[in-house]
Amino acid sequence: MRYAAYFSLILLCCGVAKQVNAHPVSMPLPETTPYLSPDAPTFELTITQFRQQFSQQFPTTPLQEFRAIKTGSMQKLVTIAATKISETVYASTALEVGTAKIKSIQLTWLPVPGNQATVSRQQAMSYITNIIHFFSPQLTTKQCREHLEQLLTVGKGKAYTLSNEGAVRYILSDKGEGGMTFAAEPVKLILSETK
Repeated sequence: MRYAAYFSLILLCCGVAKQVNAHPVSMPLPETTPYLSPDAPTFELTITQFRQQFSQQFPTTPLQEFRAIKTGSMQKLVTIAATKISETVYASTALEVGTAKIKSIQLTWLPVPGNQATVSRQQAMSYITNIIHFFSPQLTTKQCREHLEQLLTVGKGKAYTLSNEGAVRYILSDKGEGGMTFAAEPVKLILSETK
């Protein structure tokens, strides 16, 4: 299925490198894909709840039902589901097995040749902006767009870039004409002990 290829791009982006060399929005990624860890945090939403709330909050960028994808041995760690937004934009998610709570939500844009590339990229940018706004509601729509622009600027020429906004990690891999993948994942918060 085509979705599996798009999801593997996310796995590659999130688990290959050890460090991002950029400015304030960049920080190191763990050596393994974070959401594959059994104790990885989840958003307190199932994929069904997310889809319904997102589509209601952002009616110009609705999400259709996500369908599970067979992933072999990975199925013991997470459930992968995906949905087609358009011919060039797809959303996928890694879900906690048994609860369907979201460990990672991704959006992938695949470019098309010709005049439609700009239009389809703008569609992807609108979805990404709204995903940022959904998980970081303290930001205005303008601030969400600026956050995305900053990720794009810092990540230019790099395999990926990431940032934390509160308890959410945003990861962006922009390959220009090769496509773009964005992910939002919860961050495990650790309280520091003071003596």
